[in-house]
Amino acid sequence: MLLQSGILILAIFFLYLGAELTLESSEKIGKHFGLSPLVIGLLIVGFGTSLPEFFVSQLATYRGHPEIALGNIIGSNIANIFLIMGVASLLVPLHLNRKEITRQLIFHLLLTVGLISYMEFGSVTLWGSAFWGLYFLVYMYFTFSEMKKTKILNTEPVEEKDKLQLLMVPKLLGGFALLYLGGEWLVTSGSKLGQMAGISEYVISAIFVAFGTSFPELVTALLACYKKKDTDLITGNIIGSNIFNVAFVLGSLGVYQFEFNNNFLVEMVVLGTVSILLLVFSIAKKSLHRKSGIVLLGTYLALVTYWVQTQN
Repeated sequence: MLLQSGILILAIFFLYLGAELTLESSEKIGKHFGLSPLVIGLLIVGFGTSLPEFFVSQLATYRGHPEIALGNIIGSNIANIFLIMGVASLLVPLHLNRKEITRQLIFHLLLTVGLISYMEFGSVTLWGSAFWGLYFLVYMYFTFSEMKKTKILNTEPVEEKDKLQLLMVPKLLGGFALLYLGGEWLVTSGSKLGQMAGISEYVISAIFVAFGTSFPELVTALLACYKKKDTDLITGNIIGSNIFNVAFVLGSLGVYQFEFNNNFLVEMVVLGTVSILLLVFSIAKKSLHRKSGIVLLGTYLALVTYWVQTQN
């Protein structure tokens, strides 16, 4: 038990370290190409912080633990909104009133509706992969179209640009390597701890593994708050990460073609409700701040309590 707990902690540390390298290089590359904070958060940081979910879910499914993969994806999306957005909104106001954010929240709501419908089938298939692949392509096309509109001028000297490109490659590769190792160890230790404690793989993954793979998003949000960066980076990171988790990570699991028993009714209702509320807040030009943060964190604690109690 102690050994597996130690491996779990080390895996989370590796995920954090890998995310730090990936995020630092991703943000600099985004600024190098003149991208806005929202686009950097959606595309570069969102993709970078979703890599742990991708590695963990692929390894878990390949090794015959699909419940860990599903719990990781769903649990990570819940943690991103309720835990990370909740913590961030306690520290700084998260403004949702920009048109670009409203459009992204529409995509997020459509994604959640698609996920709710997909979970009703009780299986992950190649047809599902085709569906999510199409959604992902449409989303990427729309986002790249928006990127062209929001591109900002890059004033770095030519020498600095060349230096940046040389330094970012090894950092990205090193970050990917740490994310892979952290993901592998997280799956191994998480499944063994669940078996030792008599807890289902889904609950272990939805709480502990999902928290571990969402740790990069939490670090990103806290650093952005501390360094007083544009909060669009935080919002974009959360929305982008959730979309990548479902459309890219869940979509990629169709090659394994497996069935599952859990219908995830409670999780789907919660995700659907919060997706609608976020869009309503955005249309009404409201911001998320301390009261919203308390509600979001309270909901997350209630969900964790529900997951634990369902095991008794």
